[in-house]
Amino acid sequence: MKFREITLSEQQLWLLPGGAVFLPETATLVVADLHLGKGTSARSRGLLLPPGDTVATLEKLSKLLDMYAPQRLIALGDSFHDGQAGARLLDAEKTRLEAITRATPTIWIVGNHDILPVSGLTGAWVEELQLGNLILRHIPSPHVSGGKGELAGHLHPKIRMHIKGHTITRPCFITATDRLILPAFGAYTGGLSISDPAFVRLFSQGSAVYVWSAEQIHRVA
Repeated sequence: MKFREITLSEQQLWLLPGGAVFLPETATLVVADLHLGKGTSARSRGLLLPPGDTVATLEKLSKLLDMYAPQRLIALGDSFHDGQAGARLLDAEKTRLEAITRATPTIWIVGNHDILPVSGLTGAWVEELQLGNLILRHIPSPHVSGGKGELAGHLHPKIRMHIKGHTITRPCFITATDRLILPAFGAYTGGLSISDPAFVRLFSQGSAVYVWSAEQIHRVA
């Protein structure tokens, strides 16, 4: 599996297939918008989504942890789909998640879906975090200043592409010199088109977009 190296505010970042970011200088794995428990939330409201989204998301995360062996895991908010998602986790899901957080020191950044910490879960909960000159938060700020760079989630960027007569929509990374917005990592997460005004405002000076195949990251013209 090949990563794509980029520079953000003079710091190296590796974009990983699957939608995660690795910071090699601090051996940190960063993911956004896991939305654990989205399937059970939908079923509690009478929407019959298939089960298994939480397990699928945790298996995907576990593979990256095994591959890159980070010293720290940071989740950029909306790790849980709602305030009761932690309580709805099955025993096997709790065991899997606890094994991850005990093996890799974890920092949970609060999001708009998980404003309050999930009780009994290993790891620290914070509003935002600064690593070197990178600020990690859930919702992108309107402006990044002071030579800092920003890693954020929340918007679930997706791109619509036309390839060989077919139209496909894929999650993507979108970045500029001082900002990177990660795609949603969760199995049952939708997305917002990068042509949406929310992205146009954040990237008024232009942006670069990256999508992934099974083995590598591709920059989209």
